[in-house]
Amino acid sequence: MIITLKGEVTHKGAGFAVVEAGGIGYQIHLSSGALSELPGSGEVSLWTHEYIREDARDLYGFRTEHERKLFLQLLDVSGVGPKMALNILSLGTPEDIEKRIEQGDAGWISQVSGVGKKTAQKIILELRGKLAEVIEDTPADKDVLAALVSLGYSREQARDAVTVTDSADRVEKRLKDALKTLAK
Repeated sequence: MIITLKGEVTHKGAGFAVVEAGGIGYQIHLSSGALSELPGSGEVSLWTHEYIREDARDLYGFRTEHERKLFLQLLDVSGVGPKMALNILSLGTPEDIEKRIEQGDAGWISQVSGVGKKTAQKIILELRGKLAEVIEDTPADKDVLAALVSLGYSREQARDAVTVTDSADRVEKRLKDALKTLAK
């Protein structure tokens, strides 16, 4: 299985790029964000996922390992294939997508071509709580989450409580606000 690929971009097309490595040109399907960040030529390094079916062997590329992991988690949802997962990744950064899934924003996810409300709700139902930590962007978030978990709250309860606090506040104030939210 091909996990990473480092080579020279020789061509960019609609939804894919050709990366030549070791004298072989690999067609790599990319999200619109990843494709726009690729240089027109020059060396690139991509994380990849090789998707093998009876009639095809496709290679999907990602800017980061995080993006690749989110793609694989989307593939685990029944009814979501690689092209749909890649189109979902085109909505934004992996962090944005994870945050929207955690918030249950089916309307935002369903703006992807081929993703209806039911599929978006299925994605949310199956992935909510299973994604990488979305909230832990700052040390303050980590401190508040750790404090709430040590007080006996579940990780999901703590995460929900942290999202309603003002990230500009000090840790103590955020913890107090989160505890007020959990007390309701």
